[in-house]
Amino acid sequence: MQSPLLTFLRRLEAQNIWRVTYNALPQQQYSSTADALKLLVARIQASGPVKQHHLQELYQRCRTGDELDRALKLTRLNYLARGALEQHAPFSHRTSKALVSQAMQLGVPEVAARALEHSAEFGLPADSAKEATPLLIYYSKQGDLLAMFELYEVMKRRGRHPGPDVCYVLVKGCVDWGRPDLARTVVQEFRDAGVRIREGTLAYMERRPTMGLEAALPSTADWCPVHTSPPVHTSPTRCGGAASPFGSVASPWKTR
Repeated sequence: MQSPLLTFLRRLEAQNIWRVTYNALPQQQYSSTADALKLLVARIQASGPVKQHHLQELYQRCRTGDELDRALKLTRLNYLARGALEQHAPFSHRTSKALVSQAMQLGVPEVAARALEHSAEFGLPADSAKEATPLLIYYSKQGDLLAMFELYEVMKRRGRHPGPDVCYVLVKGCVDWGRPDLARTVVQEFRDAGVRIREGTLAYMERRPTMGLEAALPSTADWCPVHTSPPVHTSPTRCGGAASPFGSVASPWKTR
């Protein structure tokens, strides 16, 4: 147990670090994302963690998947620096949303998928439904059913079973890419979990009405425009041909 005095001193130390680093990026001149990364790493190592908005700005500056991957590693460094001050609260959903959005924008969803699966390592919110659903939509539109179901399994392991919105995304992805059998399996699993299945989901599975994904779910325009062609890093084989972003995780969903 810490004494009240030690707790107070740690709080003062943390507040001073926040003041010093609040304008870490705006006050510096740099011409590239690499410069911004080096600046933040040096700042964290010298003075402690930086504010979250610096991470969000860094994600938005990334123009390649490699840059975003390095930004994710910096996120872990910043979270470890917070832990050294016993500030273990996770980052906000705004931070994880910025990361997922940029990953989809750049066509590197595996970076976002890794961050969501190992959210505790990076200090991201454990309840990832807000971030995972747009990524599910991305996979659904790409026809990457294996990645879609692996992300769904990650969501289930977080505790509460995903809701009707997720069910619709999964069903639509299966039906659109010629796997109505998987769609029926999805519906049955959600029913067994006590989730109410929306009439629109059943209608899409049976009759494929003309309503689009955007009509049934909240708009994803605030996240990013979804690619209409497969990203260059994935296999051209659809419906499970792409490599798993989670490595050797075994999926109970057979997409072939």
